[in-house]
Amino acid sequence: MEGSTDKGLLRDTAGDRIVDLADHRPVTTDLEVQAGTRVKATPAPLDVRRVDHPLGVVLTLAGELDLAIVPVLQERLYHAMRGKATVVIDLSRLRFIDSSGLEMLVRAEGQLRSSGGQLVLVRGPRAVHRLFELTSLDSHFEFRDSPSAALRTALVRRIESRRIPKPAGTRQTAAELDRDLRGVTWL
Repeated sequence: MEGSTDKGLLRDTAGDRIVDLADHRPVTTDLEVQAGTRVKATPAPLDVRRVDHPLGVVLTLAGELDLAIVPVLQERLYHAMRGKATVVIDLSRLRFIDSSGLEMLVRAEGQLRSSGGQLVLVRGPRAVHRLFELTSLDSHFEFRDSPSAALRTALVRRIESRRIPKPAGTRQTAAELDRDLRGVTWL
C-alpha cells in the first residue's frame, strides 16, 4: 500500500480501495458518497448488427468485446455461420477486444474453414488491431478495409474454388482424337 494525502489512510497497490490504518476497514470515496452507494463497474454494451447478403453475412460490432459479452456474440455468430459460406465481421466500430474475443474469432474461423466457408474481418481501429499484431493473429486472419471489400474477396474465392484446372500437356491433335473415337457409334 502506498500513502495518500489524508493522515491515517492508505490506498492499496491496485488503487481501487482506500483503507483506514486504525481499523483496516475500507473507506468510502467521494464518488461513492455522492452516489449514495458503492460504485460497481458495469460492462459496456456491445451492439451487434447483422446484414444478410447473397454472398454471406456481415456482422458489425460496436462497443467492447470482452469476457462478459463473448457468450452473447458467440450465439449470434453461430446463427450467422449456419448455412452461410462467408461470414464478415466488421470490427471498425469496436473500441476494445480482449483475449476471450480473439479466442472466439479463432474458433469461428476454424469451424467455418472446416465446413468449407470463410471468415473475413474488417480492420478495426488501431487499438483493436494492435492486439491482433501483438498475438501474431494479423497473419492468421484475412483483413479488409470495408465490408464491401470483404464480400468481394468472398466472391473471388468462390469463383476460384469452382474453376477446374486443365492438366498441362494433355491436348490431343485431331488425328489422335479421330483414332481414339474409331468404333464409337453416334446416335
